[in-house]
Formats: sequence, C-alpha cells, structure tokens
Amino acid sequence: MKITCEMHPEGQSDERNAFGCFSCSYPTYVAASGVAMVEVRRAPDAHEIWRSEDNGRAWSLSERVPNEEALEDGTWAQWLVGPFYLDPDGGQLLRFEAYSQHRTQPSLNAGYHDHVKSFMPNTYRLFYRISRDGGLNWGEQRQLIEDGAEFDATHWARGVTVGSGAAVAGEVPPYLKRADGRISIPVQRRSPDNQDAWGTIQAGRLNGAWIDDGSDLKWRTGGTVHGGGCEQTVAPLRDGRWLNIMRVQGQIEPYLFDVWQRPYALSEDGGDTWSVPQPLRYDDGGEFTTPRAWSQLIRSDADGCLYWIANILPGGDASEEIRREWPSRADPRYPLSIARIDEAALTVVRDSVTTIVDREPGESKYVRFSNFFAYNDRETGEIALLLMKAYHEDQPDQPNMPHPAWRFRLAPQA
Repeated sequence: MKITCEMHPEGQSDERNAFGCFSCSYPTYVAASGVAMVEVRRAPDAHEIWRSEDNGRAWSLSERVPNEEALEDGTWAQWLVGPFYLDPDGGQLLRFEAYSQHRTQPSLNAGYHDHVKSFMPNTYRLFYRISRDGGLNWGEQRQLIEDGAEFDATHWARGVTVGSGAAVAGEVPPYLKRADGRISIPVQRRSPDNQDAWGTIQAGRLNGAWIDDGSDLKWRTGGTVHGGGCEQTVAPLRDGRWLNIMRVQGQIEPYLFDVWQRPYALSEDGGDTWSVPQPLRYDDGGEFTTPRAWSQLIRSDADGCLYWIANILPGGDASEEIRREWPSRADPRYPLSIARIDEAALTVVRDSVTTIVDREPGESKYVRFSNFFAYNDRETGEIALLLMKAYHEDQPDQPNMPHPAWRFRLAPQA
C-alpha cells in the first residue's frame, strides 16, 4: 500500500481544529456520477457544510448550522450534522442531524469530563433532510420516527423512548442499500429491551423505504447484534453476506471472548438477523488487540479488495503491558493501520497490515489517531482518508496541543 499525506483543509490552523474530535468529516459525492462533494467541518459555534465541484481541490462554504441553542427550561440543545447518504438509484441525498440535551452550554465545556457532567442521558433524537439537487438545496428537517401508530416524537423507535432509551446513528458510513430497496442505517441503542442478549449498548439498524413519489421515507427497526456492540462498520462480501465489525462497548456478562478483541458478525438477510459475534483474527490464527475505537471497512475501487482500517495493536504476551497501562480499553489509539480482509476465511491478512500514521518518538502517550472517514476517490481510485490528530481526555492542556488534520491517500500496489 503506497501512502501519501497532505494537509486538509489547506491553510488550516490548529486553533480552528481544536473544536472537536475531528475537523472534517463525512466526505460524500453528491451524485451517482461526477466529482462534486460535500463535507462537514467543525467551527466554534457551528457545523459548516463545505462544497467542492472539482473533487476536493477547491472548496466553498455552503451552509452554517448552529451547533447549540438555549432551551426554555434552562437546559441546552446540541446539534451534530452528518453523515450524508446518497441513494445510488433515485439520486436523493440524505443529511442526518442528531439532537441531544445538556445541563450547561456545550461550547463552554473544557473537555470530555465536563461533557459527561453536562450531557443528559437518553435525550437523543435523530433528524434528517432530503436534497433532490445534489445538496444545493435541502428540504425541511424531519424527525426520524418509526412507522406505526405506537410511535411519536418521544417514543420514536422500538425500544427507544426519550428519558428511558436512546439511539444514535452508528457513525461509520457509507450506509448500504438492501436488495429490497430499503436503506439500512446502523444505530447504537441504549435500551432497556432484552439487555441479557443484546447488551446495555446495542448494535442495531433502522431501515428506510421510500414512499412512492420518493419524497420521504418510512422507517422500521431492523436486526440487532447479540452481545453489546456499537460503532458498526458493515460491508457486503462477494458472496452477498454482510460483514459487520464492531467496537466492544455494552457487553453482556459473561462476555463471549476477551474484551480486547474485535467482534464481527455476519448477516445473510440484509441485516435482519446476525450471527453470534466471533473474534476477528489473523489469517495464520494469531490474535491481536484493539482499543474501544471505531474502525472502517472499505472496498477499494482500485483492486476490488476489502480493507479494514483500525488501531491494530500487538496480541498475546505483547499486549499485557498495554492492558495494564490502559484499563479503560479505549486506548492507545496508535498506530492506525490498514489491512486486507480474506473474504473466504473472514480473517485479517497479517502480511498486508500497513501503518498509516503512528505516534512519533517522544510524543504524548495520549495522542489519538481515530475518528477518521475514508472514501474512494473517483478520479484516482485511491482510498482517501480524513483524520485529525486528537488526544485522550487526560491529556494536559489539551486545547493548546497541536491538532493538525490530514488527508491520506492509500493506493493498493500490485
């Protein structure tokens, strides 16, 4: 894998990038052909939607969406914009917007610990807008509410009622379209439903079917994965099954295998049912360690192979020191690597593991290379990956640490 790197966006400043765990996210082509794109960028008081007509060479600001608002009861609402989904058949572009409530003004939080104190659990709602002209204009904001008489703005999906349950979009696009035409959205739920089997955090799905005129969607809850996972990344295999690799999070007790391992599940019916998760291993049977961080599956347009991008750490005896130093299992998030998936054996090809970026000698042990977004470049065939250097919540003076952002280009080699 040949890897090159460039700053993104060009002319960035570290001060600007420090306003979140990522600076640029959800890069998405806006039509089934061509190279016009949109992406979301963080600013202190807003989420900005930027647009490029020339495959990311030049960008212009399209829209600013305020990221917080004061509510009448003295609490605050926080808005997150993205991801996008382009329907390859009808051409509609979906934009998701997540809502949550906070006790204090979110922008005044000094870091993760302040966020935890401020955040009001089980207040998530999910909204969306539809564009029919490639993101130039957007329709009205609509709350995602499951179809059926029992569902409303409060009890908005199966097992999800504001105050006693929550669900958020599963964070790692691209999303998939089923053979029956429904759009399948990964969600992670906190639901009181069936926690002995599904876990306290649950890897599930929402399926959206277009109404006849293509102007809106009807939503229904899809399948849930056994065992307690989140931050799913799902890709179709060559044989038609779906492969789902997850972050271990709200696991059942006792867990199915070592919680430092990475679970995967399979579906033969477009996500309606899933196999019991198994630990992902190397093709030679060896194990590796992974932190609680998201990963991404992506099939390369260049060579047709399925790749996995993740923080892949040593296994066996070499992992013991890591486990002692990081008992929360959320770190270290370095190096960030890419590896090929053997689709027949459902293993990671050890000899294909290639480091994208790693901690430099003497650099803070709290540095993180995670929360990235990858897509296939339509002009070059390369895998393009957006990433901002971030830090664990215990990093001293975190806002003043360097937060450069890059676009890596990953080119498979023959």
